[in-house]
Amino acid sequence: MGSSLRPKAALSSSSLLLLVEKIPAVLWTTDRELRVTSAAGAGLAAINVRSEDYLGTSLVDLSARLGPDSTILAAHRRALRGKGSPFDIEIRGRDLQAHVEPLRGPEGRIVGVIGVALENTERRVGETALRLSEQSYRSLIEGAPYGICRSTVDGQLLQVNRAMAEMLSYESETELLLPSLRTEIFNEPISYDEFLVQLRGGGSCQGFECTWRCRGGKTILVRLGGWSVSDGTGEISYLEILAENITERKQMENQLRQAQKMQAIGQLAGGVAHDFNNLLTVVEGQVEMMLSEVPPSGRLRHRLEEVEKAAHLASTLTRRLLAFSRMQVLQSKVLDLNAVMAGISQMLARLIGENIEMTFLPGADLGRVKADPSQIEQVLMNLVVNARDAMPGGGRLTIETHNAHVDATYARQQAIVERGDYVVLVVSDTGRGMGGETRARIFEPFFTTKHPGQGTGLGLSMVYGIVKQSGGYIWVYSEPGHGATFKIYLPQVTEPVDERAPVVSGSSPPGKETILFAEDEESVREIVSGFLESKGYRVLAAADGDSAKQMAKSHNGKIDLLLTDVVMPRTGGRELAEALHRILPQLKVIFISGYTGDFVVRNAILESGAAFVQKPFSMQSLARKIREVLDGSSAAASQMDSIDSTIKPQ
Repeated sequence: MGSSLRPKAALSSSSLLLLVEKIPAVLWTTDRELRVTSAAGAGLAAINVRSEDYLGTSLVDLSARLGPDSTILAAHRRALRGKGSPFDIEIRGRDLQAHVEPLRGPEGRIVGVIGVALENTERRVGETALRLSEQSYRSLIEGAPYGICRSTVDGQLLQVNRAMAEMLSYESETELLLPSLRTEIFNEPISYDEFLVQLRGGGSCQGFECTWRCRGGKTILVRLGGWSVSDGTGEISYLEILAENITERKQMENQLRQAQKMQAIGQLAGGVAHDFNNLLTVVEGQVEMMLSEVPPSGRLRHRLEEVEKAAHLASTLTRRLLAFSRMQVLQSKVLDLNAVMAGISQMLARLIGENIEMTFLPGADLGRVKADPSQIEQVLMNLVVNARDAMPGGGRLTIETHNAHVDATYARQQAIVERGDYVVLVVSDTGRGMGGETRARIFEPFFTTKHPGQGTGLGLSMVYGIVKQSGGYIWVYSEPGHGATFKIYLPQVTEPVDERAPVVSGSSPPGKETILFAEDEESVREIVSGFLESKGYRVLAAADGDSAKQMAKSHNGKIDLLLTDVVMPRTGGRELAEALHRILPQLKVIFISGYTGDFVVRNAILESGAAFVQKPFSMQSLARKIREVLDGSSAAASQMDSIDSTIKPQ
């Protein structure tokens, strides 16, 4: 029986050797002196090593050839002491993961070391790539300017980046993991539910806008994008959300939209006022001439005076519309706002009554501004009256001035303000205040919160127009029950304060000069021509600029003055004045218009100091202006040269 088993044992030993040679690993043994006694395995070929090259070689010498690392020797020596241990080794560019154990003889004594090593190159490359990928992903997430988070379906935050913590005013990412995304970060839990519904329905959602609550209670507007990650059963495992803070952008968009709306309303208001001004010029002119022809007493005169009063009230309304639309004529000069306030303070005190305490806080070393003093006074009066009406039971009214510098950051936040140095006028009250809807419409013409008959709704719209036409900006800060504060920013100028005294209007003496009058509105042309002729002037009336040029060329005598509307079909007043100036260099000019929306009127005529009369005007005021220009010492040629230099491209 024993002899029959020997061939099977030999076969088994041969099969075992064949199996060892085929294993994709390196197997070896050493003696107690750590000399290699055997080496086998298919892994030898992978690292380009032949077993016969290393048989009998001491691991001490081999370790020295492989490098300074003593890991191999240390592991083998531990094995000689009876302790197995793993270690990693690199041979000829290949990574191996090895393990050694004590090799025991038949009596159980340690006679050497047995070891096995498996190639680990691909796994090590994969681990390195994964580690680099994780580092890159972490760097991308941490460096992103957007808030990024991962949360459970019920709103428990699992992971957040630094940008999200900063966005919500938390000191660290760890601190932000504590509050619930649904009930504490989302300002309204229903918004979270709506966002989750979209994620459930499509797996992802983009452009979802809602309000988030920061630490401390402040709210911000965010735009969210996100997607849901499902497990093997199809249920949502967690949510990944990207959040962008769009609060500042929305504020800029709202400010721009409000400015565009106000500009559109202003254009409409200016156009309406222009048409009414032509009509009112005729009405006031006719009434004025009729009053000069009727007895100083009697029922007819009384009726005419009532018509005149109504016409004056209508003129006031159109002036307010023009002020809002920034189309009125401003007589700007360099001002000290403290001086303007001091000059009007007594009148303001009479406006508010005794139950309101008014305090003026003038700024030290206040800068100068360029504006129309009468219009700035109008701004103050309207704001004070508005404050008074907001405090029917009394309160405090504070007016203050100070210098301010608008830097790039503040200018960017406000979107429509330019950076630079400003003088700030602040009017604050302790009245009823107003909500957001009212604040959004407070400067619109005819918008009022007062009862019918208590206001036209044009006061604050006029304030807005005057400030904007003066190159400034105005904001209102208010909450219901907490009063209101109006802040006006006017650009500082470096010129000295203009101390010139205003010209006092006198009577309108007659004249005998020749006036070329160009006006496309027939009714205005008739009433003005008739009045001037009654004052002794010779009037050449033309329906437009082209007709006026033909009259000037065909007229044999001298033409002393051109009185022309600015906006007319085909040839406007400015073009007419330029053409006539070439053939009549000494011709003097007065421009008239119902509004100053035309670029040339604002930038050429007014800035040059040329004579200008705003419609509607009284006949007497027109006669005084004509006499003032005809008797003036300044040469007409220099006046027109000034206009030419202003309107021509530099």
